[in-house]
Amino acid sequence: MKNKFYAALYLLCLFFTLTGCNFNSAYLNREEDKKDAEKVADQFYALVEKNDLKNLSPLLSDQFKATTSTQKLNDYLTGAVNKLGEIKNKKLDHWETKVIRGSNPSAKYVLYYVVERAKFQAKETVTLTAENDQIKVLGYNVNSEGLFK
Repeated sequence: MKNKFYAALYLLCLFFTLTGCNFNSAYLNREEDKKDAEKVADQFYALVEKNDLKNLSPLLSDQFKATTSTQKLNDYLTGAVNKLGEIKNKKLDHWETKVIRGSNPSAKYVLYYVVERAKFQAKETVTLTAENDQIKVLGYNVNSEGLFK
């Protein structure tokens, strides 16, 4: 009788231990993750260059949309073009990725570009995240001396 009690107690403890565990694998700065993020960033830049905000919306994360209205985004992009000029070319300067797969999946990608514009050079950062198994733009930042002139 005692053995059955201890066996049941052991199995119960094992069950609670296993259900409380999270099994995750973290990947830092993998080339394949960078390539996946670059595909989305390239689509983003192509639409920004065309000033196609209507088709830009599906690339934006829910968090981006919650904090930035379409009008604010349009003003930001238009202001960058007015002060810095059209994008002539862009080059990926460096990047960071962190992808977690498993019980609690998440992903964050940060791409740093040096962008040659018609009037000034800019350093631009595109931050992306995984949302419903798709990579979406979480943030976009433009830094340039031309913004202060």
